[in-house]
Amino acid sequence: MADNRTPNATDATAVPAKGGDTAPPTEHAGEDGSELPGEAAPGPELSDDAPPGNSAAQASEPPTESTSSASASTSASAPTNTAAAAPAPPSDHPDEEPRPAFPRLMGSIGGKAFPLYLSMVATVFGTMVTAGVLGHTGTAVLAAYAMTIALYNPVSMVIQGALRGSMPFVAQNAEDPEVLAPTVRNSLWLALCTGLLGGALVAAVPLVARLIGAPAETVAAFGLFPYLMAFALLANAFQACATTLLIGLGRSKQAMTVGLVGTALSVVLVPTLVVALGLDITGAGLAMLLTALVVMTVAHALLRRGTVLNGQNLGLGSPDWPGVWHIARVGLPMGSTMLIKFGVLGLLAMAVARVGAAEAAAHQVMVTLVTFVFLPATAVGQAAVPFMARAAQAAHTSQTTQAARDQGDGSSGSGFGEVRRAMTAGLAVALPVIALSMLLIWVAAGPIIGVFTPDPNVSSLVTALIPVVFVVVLADGMQAMPGMGLLALKRTTPTLYTFAVCFGLLALAAFPVAAAGGLAWLWWAYALANLGLVVGQGSGFLRLTRSRS
Repeated sequence: MADNRTPNATDATAVPAKGGDTAPPTEHAGEDGSELPGEAAPGPELSDDAPPGNSAAQASEPPTESTSSASASTSASAPTNTAAAAPAPPSDHPDEEPRPAFPRLMGSIGGKAFPLYLSMVATVFGTMVTAGVLGHTGTAVLAAYAMTIALYNPVSMVIQGALRGSMPFVAQNAEDPEVLAPTVRNSLWLALCTGLLGGALVAAVPLVARLIGAPAETVAAFGLFPYLMAFALLANAFQACATTLLIGLGRSKQAMTVGLVGTALSVVLVPTLVVALGLDITGAGLAMLLTALVVMTVAHALLRRGTVLNGQNLGLGSPDWPGVWHIARVGLPMGSTMLIKFGVLGLLAMAVARVGAAEAAAHQVMVTLVTFVFLPATAVGQAAVPFMARAAQAAHTSQTTQAARDQGDGSSGSGFGEVRRAMTAGLAVALPVIALSMLLIWVAAGPIIGVFTPDPNVSSLVTALIPVVFVVVLADGMQAMPGMGLLALKRTTPTLYTFAVCFGLLALAAFPVAAAGGLAWLWWAYALANLGLVVGQGSGFLRLTRSRS
């Protein structure tokens, strides 16, 4: 839920001085706490372009006597006539490396995204194996599993989204372990808090089942499973913390290793404990808990030993609550959007279930196809965040430097153009893969759909609606990239508002539209909502990057 090349961030990063705690946002902060465009944070106040847990008090220290006297000496000793040998004016970016060609940028993002894509596919496969094994143990067991996972998955999404807020901070300081260490500790505290809260919710599933009147055999089938899953959620929160930090550091191959280890353990342990040892749903819970603990250990070992953080003290220590909140307020809107999206998709399933059994089955097959085809966009979006975050940091540094020189002519800020360029490169990588995947499904519709269902009526429904599935997943891929761009800018609130409006309208229209036009109309409404996301996410991203340029 180890790359051979980590892009250099030192040339484009203003490293804040160490030693202070984060200050709470003031009137100079934007809606999510980030510094407003064109304003420099006064004094030691922390902006969103500085990592949480560090003070920026030394970012604008006054010149010392030695530097002042040195400047005066230099000025005094300068030749009187400089017209004949005037040096070239200094560059605004003396340490900035030439930007890579667009195809090379695409290749860099694609190279980071491919391991993440493989990890996501493996994770989905492991989940399907678990569900398939439990499906052969009995209906009540499968129902208990489904009820627990119905709460576990959305809670896990919110946790992962909150932890994703650390990515831009990590990416902007990927070469400085002393600056990264406080961000890691703040992320660990966020993982602990969200994991404990989420675990308490998952452990309450049997109580919720009784309150809503679930069948007695389902309640009896829970056993220890919800409590084991609660501990697994806490372990997965710490694992997601480490994996997110690895992705932010550009270590996508190491993140892939974490995913593959988890899938391998799940595929082996679940059948062994459930079928071979006959432990039923308790065995599944034990397998998931053991898998979560091992994967958590592997992820943190890779983070601590395979990155620049090797040798740093990464223990929890005392909590820096402003720093923890600094990460959470960037990440929580991302997690909330996933909660909104999958909540509304559950509502669509209920709406289409009232139309007919074949339509409900076709809807589930189509959702599964969209999930697989959308994975490249998710992988590319996450891989592109470090590129966009470093470009945003470079632009912020450029604007701060130019403001200090009192030039203020608006000619700087090219780095925000680089943010848009990185986002465009991500789209250029992801969208062709999505289009080719849908073309493959269209050409080989019969065999592919036959993997999910042998029913010819369901197969014909899905085949007829492949064009709308293509529109849905293509629009989803298009909106994902500017959404990740907003994450890189630490401005994720527009994403939450856009999802709330577009999917809120879809939720309101779901039952009337399904009753009037069946499955086809419902999926066209879904496509329209995704197109609304494209407009909302894209306009929010462009507005922020243009206003800062």
